[in-house]
Amino acid sequence: MTDPSIAGTHVPDTTARTWADTLGWAAPFAGLAVLILFLANTQWYSVFKVFHVLGAIVWLGGGAAITMLALKAQRTKDDASLLQIGKQAEWLSTRVFIPSSLVVVAMGFLLIHKSDGLYGYDDFWTLFGLAAWGIWFLVAAWFLGPERGRLARMMEQHGPDHPETMARLNRIIAVARADVILIALIAADMVAKPFFA
Repeated sequence: MTDPSIAGTHVPDTTARTWADTLGWAAPFAGLAVLILFLANTQWYSVFKVFHVLGAIVWLGGGAAITMLALKAQRTKDDASLLQIGKQAEWLSTRVFIPSSLVVVAMGFLLIHKSDGLYGYDDFWTLFGLAAWGIWFLVAAWFLGPERGRLARMMEQHGPDHPETMARLNRIIAVARADVILIALIAADMVAKPFFA
């Protein structure tokens, strides 16, 4: 039964919005507006290059952050954090890393076609970038994705503390770490353009 002394009274909202809440939703809109302003009077080549670089930043930066967090958890032997990082990496890979890598490669194709013959598919740096991206994509799609599924099933069957569960998680993290190195080499290749005449 409701206390009649408080019935109908207004309970104050203790979760008042702060300036940080406003900034949290306003900053992305403001950033998008500024990006549109920057690109509004720009050649298409530069527009594609902006999205190519932004996609690479998200792809490499996100992968590097996850890898560093996993390394920290491994060094401190914090298995609970390591498992949580593994789950977050799985979520990020399908929703952030693979889409951003597809943006990178799609914009790369457009950049080559819009370069007026300056860049081509017969340049070493282009071939290296495409081959390395292909390796990354195959590893992500045919090893990391299924392996994460197997890890989830193993956690359900044996629990997160089982030695096989941790061994599988460490194998996933080792491959993901090698993937980040490969992505960094792709970025270095795109900037340095080795053996480009």
